[in-house]
Amino acid sequence: MRSAAGFAELPPPPPETLRQRAVYWQYRAVWEGAAQLPPSVARRLPARLGPLWFQGASTRQRTQVVRNLRRVVPDASPTELRDLVRDAYVSYARYWLDSFRLHTMDGAEVVAASIGEGVHHVDAFRDSGRGGVIATGHLGSWDVGAFFTSQRRWGMVVVAEVVEPRRLFERFVALRRQAGIDVIPLVRGGAMLDQLEARVRDEGAVATLLADRDLTKKGPIVAFFGEPCRLPPGTAALARRTGRPVAVGAFLTEGDDRFRAVIRAPIDVAHLDVHAGTQAVANGLEALIRRYPDQWHVFVPNWLADREPAHPVAVAWREGRDWQALAREDWERRRPGAGRGTLADGATRGDGTRP
Repeated sequence: MRSAAGFAELPPPPPETLRQRAVYWQYRAVWEGAAQLPPSVARRLPARLGPLWFQGASTRQRTQVVRNLRRVVPDASPTELRDLVRDAYVSYARYWLDSFRLHTMDGAEVVAASIGEGVHHVDAFRDSGRGGVIATGHLGSWDVGAFFTSQRRWGMVVVAEVVEPRRLFERFVALRRQAGIDVIPLVRGGAMLDQLEARVRDEGAVATLLADRDLTKKGPIVAFFGEPCRLPPGTAALARRTGRPVAVGAFLTEGDDRFRAVIRAPIDVAHLDVHAGTQAVANGLEALIRRYPDQWHVFVPNWLADREPAHPVAVAWREGRDWQALAREDWERRRPGAGRGTLADGATRGDGTRP
C-alpha cells in the first residue's frame, strides 16, 4: 500500500517529555495486555470496565456526556438518561478494547460476525471506479469498521489527527495500515483535501471523514439536534470537488462479540454550497445517532452553547431568536477564500469546473 503524501508534510516531532514517554509506554502495555486476553475474557471485559469508568470519571466529564446525550434523547427520564450515559461508557470501553486488539483479529471472522445494512451503497462506489465519500461519527467500533471495509475491497482512505508523542501516532497508523486502511495525517496548513480529492478521482478510493465534531472552531454552524453546532466542512467540500455523493454510515457493536455495518442511502450534496452540504450531512448523522445513542462517543463539549457560549449565534439561540441567518453570515466571514469570490475550501462545482 502506498504511503500517503501527507506524511512528508509532517514537521519533525518535538523532543518527548517525560510525561509523553510515560503515556506511550502505558499505551504499549495496554496494547500488549489486550492482545494476550483470551477471546472469552475480552468479550466480557467492557461490561465490567464500562461501569467502573462511569463511576470513576470526573464529574465534569460525566456532566458533559449527560448534556450531550440529553440533546439526542430529550424525552428520556433522569433514570433513563443515567442508564444511557453508563451504557455509553461501556460502549466506549468496547471501542478501545477492539482498537487495542485490532492487530489480532482475523478478517474472515470479523465479516462472519458482522451484519451488513446498506453496504451495497458503498459496493456501488467501489464498482463504479469513481469512488465516493462516507461521513461517519464517533460511533461504535471505528477501527474494526475500517478493517471490515478492507475485507470488502472498498479502498478506504481515512484522515487521522496527529497526536504526540509522535511514535504513538505512528503506531496507530501502522496498525491501521496493517489492517488494510490507508491514512492521511491531518496537518495544519496541509493539503488534506487535495490528497483526498486525488485519491477519489484518480484511484476510485472511498474517503471516510469524521463529521460530528469540529476541532478547529472554524467550521460552519449548522443545526444539530435542533441546536447550533460547528461541524467540520471537509465532507461537503470534498463532495463538491469530486462531484461524488456522500453516504452517512457507521460500524456498530451488537452484543458482546458481533457488529453491524449501517450505511444510509447516499445523498447528493455536490451541487450545494459547503454550509448547506454540511447541514445535509448533519441531518443524516442525527438519524444514525438517534438510533444508537448509547454508542456515540463524544464526551467533550461539542455544541456552540458549550464551546462558545458568548457567540452571537449561541446568544440568539438561547433567546429564542432566529439564529440561522447569523450562522450563515458567520460561515461566509470565516470560510477559506471569503471575500475573494471563491467557494469554501477552494472547492469546485460538481462537474469539476470553477464557478
